[in-house]
Amino acid sequence: MKRWVRIAVLAASIGGLALQAGALEDGAPLTPEAVKTRWHSRLAGRHFAALVHLSMDLGGIHEERELHVWRTDEAVGAERVMVRFTQPESVRNVGVLFLEQQGRPNDYFLYQPDLKRVRRLPQTVANDDVYGIDLEFLGFGVAQSEPTEIESMERESLEGRPAYKLTEQALRENPRFDERVTWIDAETFIPMRTEQFQKGKRRLVARTIETRPMHGVETPVRMEFENQLDRRKVQLLVNDVDYEVAIPDEYFSTLALVRASIAGSGH
Repeated sequence: MKRWVRIAVLAASIGGLALQAGALEDGAPLTPEAVKTRWHSRLAGRHFAALVHLSMDLGGIHEERELHVWRTDEAVGAERVMVRFTQPESVRNVGVLFLEQQGRPNDYFLYQPDLKRVRRLPQTVANDDVYGIDLEFLGFGVAQSEPTEIESMERESLEGRPAYKLTEQALRENPRFDERVTWIDAETFIPMRTEQFQKGKRRLVARTIETRPMHGVETPVRMEFENQLDRRKVQLLVNDVDYEVAIPDEYFSTLALVRASIAGSGH
């Protein structure tokens, strides 16, 4: 099997989709905890189906990939994401399932069509190399990949827009980060820039380059990710998003991973 590659995130989100939100109704400044809650809950109760294109530079090797993404979330902390690759032929019908869990490690499952079997991925592996995708960002950045505590928050301007700069510390050792800094748009609560640090070194930079209203939801449609330690770069383009399509619960099951028909079911 060819070596797995990770896009250095996907996410927040896919850097994140967002509901319109502003300051508290009474005009009082938002607390750091309130900013974090609005960030992670902006898609609470929503679902979507998306068509995504990845342009990947992996240590000098360039590859283009296309995939379908289905995402649902009945409540904060209950995100489910299904991914099915369609191009290139070498990864066609590869499926990945992410199930967010509270109080224990998240679940990751991989379907490899050449082996015709589903396997559970240890979180350490899923966080590092899963066919060039980071499921947190493909879910548009609302999942809590690692439990954190807020260290500080500042008001800043990012590319001419007011933003909250949120610095967090990871509560447990993990391969992603021990410190994360996120610039969250003050109007949409989309994470516009994320920097992950591991032992003082900047590991990952994720930027939301372009957002666009789609079906009434302000949506990140172009994101860039750079894993600075491994010198990997990924550009993510969201070609289509449907927030109204019905998505059966069975899509988010290990049985669905082996059903190639889902790959052609569209949005």
